Amino acid sequence: MTNRLKTEALAKEVSAAMERNPVIIKSNPHGLILLLDPSVPFQELAEAVAEKFRQGANFFKNAQMALTFRGRELTSAQERQLVDAITENSKIRIVCLIDENEEEAKFYREAVIRALEEAESGGQFYRGTLRTGEVLETEKSVVILGDVNPGAQVISRGNIIVLGCCMGKLYAGASGNDRCFAAALILKPSHVRIADKAARSAITKKVDTGEYEIDPKIIRIKDGNLLMEALSGKVFEDPENSKG
Repeated sequence: MTNRLKTEALAKEVSAAMERNPVIIKSNPHGLILLLDPSVPFQELAEAVAEKFRQGANFFKNAQMALTFRGRELTSAQERQLVDAITENSKIRIVCLIDENEEEAKFYREAVIRALEEAESGGQFYRGTLRTGEVLETEKSVVILGDVNPGAQVISRGNIIVLGCCMGKLYAGASGNDRCFAAALILKPSHVRIADKAARSAITKKVDTGEYEIDPKIIRIKDGNLLMEALSGKVFEDPENSKG
């Protein structure tokens, strides 16, 4: 069977399954994929998601997973509602949502792996956006499932990973650990400090309404200086980096 025929057969199989069930759960190496019927009213779909995970609660147990939605366009509010439906009806903890955009997904895959390692070694997750004037201070490495807006600040004795846009102040390695790092999907902090090395960004406005493309970056100390570079699995594997 050719690849085209295989694809067509798979599409027919998925379509037939959707007729019986508006929500189909699939797994991948990084978490779950939810295939959502685009023709079902959203509220009905949310109820179907809740019921699906309620029935499978014992199967998933206390799993930590990344999640991808596929099959229909969702607003941010709808994504949050579906995530809540999952977490309220099971013991799953959603680490982050993986977008179908390949560049964004690549960053998430790397960050999820690191995030799970951090959780196992005592790191923590923070879900939500930090707004102007808010300060998040932690004794452990932290993975932020949201944005860090201008005027907000994150202080961690370990590493800082932002699964979103970071335009506030970051202070990683606050214990003096110069092997710590800060990383984000969009990394444009107004001020960043790693251990005893600090730098200020050209962006100094309290409010920045600019739209920025996905451009995953990491800041760390290398050869005694702060270095910002593209984030990749090779960077995470660098022996100069530790878990913080």
